[in-house]
Amino acid sequence: MPVVLLVVSFASGGCSICGPEQHAITTASPNDLILDDGSGSRQVQYVNTRLTEPPATHDQFQFTFNTLEGQANGEGVALSFNGTDAGTMETVTLVLALPVALRQGDDYAVGSTFSVEVGSASETGFWGQHDLVQSNKADVAFVIAKYTFPPPEYAVQFRAVSSSGTVHVVSRTAGHVQLALNLSFTDANGNVRTLTGNAQADNEKRAALCN
Repeated sequence: MPVVLLVVSFASGGCSICGPEQHAITTASPNDLILDDGSGSRQVQYVNTRLTEPPATHDQFQFTFNTLEGQANGEGVALSFNGTDAGTMETVTLVLALPVALRQGDDYAVGSTFSVEVGSASETGFWGQHDLVQSNKADVAFVIAKYTFPPPEYAVQFRAVSSSGTVHVVSRTAGHVQLALNLSFTDANGNVRTLTGNAQADNEKRAALCN
């Protein structure tokens, strides 16, 4: 009888002994972003990134996850969006560093441009806490690169050194933000790229699985 009671207790209690709730963060563009280089516009396809810990560091992941949940305790949060230029098949990387408030209806003008290294294992600056140059404006990073394999290498074709435009918070709920982008980037040679469309970030929560 004691053995039977023990088994029933585990069954009725669920899988709490299997570990904590599993978390992830996804960033995507519901209708594809539009990239324009002056000669015509093209879709940025396959904008769909799923971040977990690891490979993200605990601090990177937890700060981003908590901010999306509405637990803002810093100045800025970095969110990354990655896709493929439908015309050239080059990788397109956008990092938005936004005020942690992320209130629905807010408009953030671009205040500064920073740089990230595409393909770096640490992805420093891609996610997590970010000290904004101006606390009420967005900092942005934008890189277009050609990916080859093997070995995995990214040859940068365009890196923004200056930027302008706005990020509008379309909708905001706990664990979710949708953004409307209207951005323009200029590289060191004076070449210009514009990027428009919607992007979103969502928290995922899943119960831990029992073996």
